[in-house]
Amino acid sequence: MLGGSITSLNACQAELERQVAGNAALASQFSAGLGSLLLALDGSPALVRALANPNRDVASRKRLVQGAMAGLSAKVVDLSTFVVAQRWSQDSDLGDAVEHLALDAALAEAECLGLLEELEAELFELDIALVSHRDLRTALGDTVATAAARGKLLDQVFAQSLLPQTSQLVKRMVMHPRGRGIRYSLKFLGDLVAARRKRLVAVVQTARPLSKTQIDQLGAVLSKQYGQPIQLNVAVDPQTVGGLRIRVGHEVVDGTVVARLKDLKRAIAA
Repeated sequence: MLGGSITSLNACQAELERQVAGNAALASQFSAGLGSLLLALDGSPALVRALANPNRDVASRKRLVQGAMAGLSAKVVDLSTFVVAQRWSQDSDLGDAVEHLALDAALAEAECLGLLEELEAELFELDIALVSHRDLRTALGDTVATAAARGKLLDQVFAQSLLPQTSQLVKRMVMHPRGRGIRYSLKFLGDLVAARRKRLVAVVQTARPLSKTQIDQLGAVLSKQYGQPIQLNVAVDPQTVGGLRIRVGHEVVDGTVVARLKDLKRAIAA
């Protein structure tokens, strides 16, 4: 998104938080309603153009939303009309913003219920599980299969082991990926959770499990380095020979033996 759209998204997020105000049931309504609006937008480029057109009067855009969302609660419709009344730099930014808000609302529900930290951990554990199951990753991202079939597969494999809130979020991304692969979708969700918890996420690869003391010490060092709380997600990978590989956002610190050997080979070749 460009600057104007980011400003509009921030305004919409603030309005969503104001209306949710700690009400888990209302957050759930907003998430479902905005999800319905997103499906309508993704299914109709003409509707997107009409709603994102800054030259079209706001009242006309609001009427279009009210028609598309007939049958939903007044609060959901009011929030949706607030969203389309904003200015969007590109037509596609409207759909992206609605998706962002629908997911924000789902996370607000989990937060209201005190489940946000557990949901974050489950997203990471699910990603780790998918790393070693290529066929499952492929099946969950198979766009030839119907959305319902992909959702059913997710339920069959994971529904019993996940919070309902986690399962619903991931199922939404599997059924309507919007061009993302399943692992990218999980990272996208993880980043949204981290932003909501006002934390950076550090993914740590290690050959052996770290003790709680080691995790706490590493977290303290990284928090001091980056100047804000850090959520450590630790992945045990036997192929990580010696040391740690740490990724924080786009930054990677690779202190493994393998990385040092690669550096040495490059140095010799030069």
